[in-house]
Amino acid sequence: MTQLCEMTQIGRVGSIKEVGPNLIVSVASDASYNKNGEWVNKANWIEHTIFGRQEKVLEWVRDNLQPGDLVSVRSTPSQSKYERNGETIYGYTFAVEMIRREVAKADMKTKETSEETTRGKSRKAK
Repeated sequence: MTQLCEMTQIGRVGSIKEVGPNLIVSVASDASYNKNGEWVNKANWIEHTIFGRQEKVLEWVRDNLQPGDLVSVRSTPSQSKYERNGETIYGYTFAVEMIRREVAKADMKTKETSEETTRGKSRKAK
């Protein structure tokens, strides 16, 4: 029997930072909820790690992604732990298996401008 533990996130890139030989891509997804009839805005932020050994993925991310881009990321979560000042600190690493840009932030601005222009023209035509 094969066992699997994966996490898929679709969201917007918040930041891309270099940490040693690795890249950390921070992605936010909407997690808003309704509380007593009022919507509460909330985002789920996940930091996904692209390891230095994934040379082609690292290069692609550096060349193609920027904050605001809509991405789809599939990662494998694993628990990590380390000692700091005699205390054990636990965390999670989300190791990227696949990352794909769905829509570039620049494309969204072009689309929004186009839709506003189209709506404006249709109003004038009425």
